[in-house]
Amino acid sequence: MLGILLALQLNNWNQNRINNNLEKQYYQRLLEDLKEEKEIVQSALNYSAQVISHAKRAIIVFENSTDEIDSPVDNLIDMYQASQIKDPNSARSTYEELISSGRISLMKNDSLKTSLIRYYEITWTETAMYQIPNDYRENLRSKMPDFIQTEIRSKCGDRYVKLRSAYDVALPISCVINIDPDIALNVIKDMRTDESLKMDLRVLIGNENSKLEVIRSVKKQLEELIDQFDSIEVD
Repeated sequence: MLGILLALQLNNWNQNRINNNLEKQYYQRLLEDLKEEKEIVQSALNYSAQVISHAKRAIIVFENSTDEIDSPVDNLIDMYQASQIKDPNSARSTYEELISSGRISLMKNDSLKTSLIRYYEITWTETAMYQIPNDYRENLRSKMPDFIQTEIRSKCGDRYVKLRSAYDVALPISCVINIDPDIALNVIKDMRTDESLKMDLRVLIGNENSKLEVIRSVKKQLEELIDQFDSIEVD
């Protein structure tokens, strides 16, 4: 009987040791995912801010009451870049592994576990703000001449940037395209009279500003979660 009890005790000790090691590994992996997530969130903030900046410059062209157009080539870039979209992916592989395997129970810190679940239970990249149709994008790209769109895409399109362990996309801060200013001027004069484009652009600006607020709230929640992880000592 004593031998059986000792064997059970040894087995329990060994299993606890294995579980503790697994817990440490998962904490490290989760923290890495969260730090990568922070970079993804910041990248999404930067992207939306750039789209809004282009959109605000473009709406001035539509709402300008005079016929004067000083920078038609730049205006075309702003109109097109305002139609750009970003489809970010959340860094959640470790969390999903914990949930699917049932190993979420390895996390002994209930407060941290609750915060982690609350953060990941709703995928921010799939919230309502990311599902709103972008009518301006479809409208503009059905009307802007294809050779201009091709030139802008080649010189001003998304650029791949390296994050911690993945790649993301970003818009260039500035770009130069090879379009004759007179041709650009004629295209701008034609497009600025399109009321549907102006209306869709106004809606887009409002939607993108709302999206920014959502992403900022996600960033705040994420930073608080990372602080919790940084303060944890795993035995």
